[in-house]
Amino acid sequence: MKRDRPPFGAGKPNKAQISFGAMHVDLPDFDRPISVKENFYRAFRHQDPKWVPFPALEMQELHMAHIADKGPEGYQLGPDLSANKSRYTYLDAFGNSWTFDRNAGGACMTPGTRICDDILKWEEQIKFPDLHEWNLEEHAENYMKTKYDPERVLHLDIYHGPFQALSDVLGSFSDALEAMYVEPEASRAFFDRFADWMIWLIDKLSSLYPADMFTVHDDWGTERDAFFSPDMMYELLFEPTKKIIDHVHSLGKLYQFHNCGKVNKFMTAFCELGPDLMQLQRRVNDTPQYKKLYGDKLGFNTAFEGLVPRKPCSHDEIVQIVRKNVEIYAKGGGWLPAVMGMSPENMWDACAELYCFSREYYG
Repeated sequence: MKRDRPPFGAGKPNKAQISFGAMHVDLPDFDRPISVKENFYRAFRHQDPKWVPFPALEMQELHMAHIADKGPEGYQLGPDLSANKSRYTYLDAFGNSWTFDRNAGGACMTPGTRICDDILKWEEQIKFPDLHEWNLEEHAENYMKTKYDPERVLHLDIYHGPFQALSDVLGSFSDALEAMYVEPEASRAFFDRFADWMIWLIDKLSSLYPADMFTVHDDWGTERDAFFSPDMMYELLFEPTKKIIDHVHSLGKLYQFHNCGKVNKFMTAFCELGPDLMQLQRRVNDTPQYKKLYGDKLGFNTAFEGLVPRKPCSHDEIVQIVRKNVEIYAKGGGWLPAVMGMSPENMWDACAELYCFSREYYG
């Protein structure tokens, strides 16, 4: 059935905040046949969604830096990107020092940071954060009273997974890789311990927030190739990673796996691990092809193909971009479009066209 697209500013607009920034935009409202949450779960369980979710309108996000007085001040996304500063230095939950550079758009370990100087001594040198020391309850109570919207999906981004955690405490990716090659048993023991700690964290957060989805970041490659072979991944990382994913699923929640780098050699392994969504680096991964090959098993969080961030588009251009992407990614569900770098008018048009066209597509 053909649906009418609401023109910019029509009706009673919804106020939406764009991820990783302070920008708010108006987005259209719709008369939905089912709830936003039900449709979201249907989409990423491949169970007959009614439309493609639009995250700026349908999701709320919490990051680790926002949920505790003591503990994680940062990781990659902690600093306030809207603040009038050029650099930040801060500690993460394990005591690692990070420096955020606005020009680079991200953070890296502050030079000289190294909590553990020998993987064989990890049990002595690495202190896993004690969640009892974090002021989690007060923050959760305040958030639930003042900010939580039960009509939206609640997404918690809990940052680094096992491999990047090892890189953090050893000081670099190269030190982590050396440890994995030279001392695989000790590295695997650390990964197992980290998985248990992350499950504790997930359980604690789940008791305080009605989270619908967790995201974990564990980059397994550079833009040239993967950091390690599939054999090494299966030996050391597969089981600890799957343990975390399976636990999230046992709680009835969704799992998004952020994994940067050229990771094509792990695609079948990702299918075995079973995350609901993959968030991959598009310029070195053929995600449209991955959708064709693995779309019945994996969902994908992607930017719009053909959209150049911060480049204004006409209404007709936005319409064509949205329709093209629905045809690429929406089949059977499993697509979450990343929507950043658009003007308020383009954001409105994209939201309206995505909802209406995907309703027609699925119908």
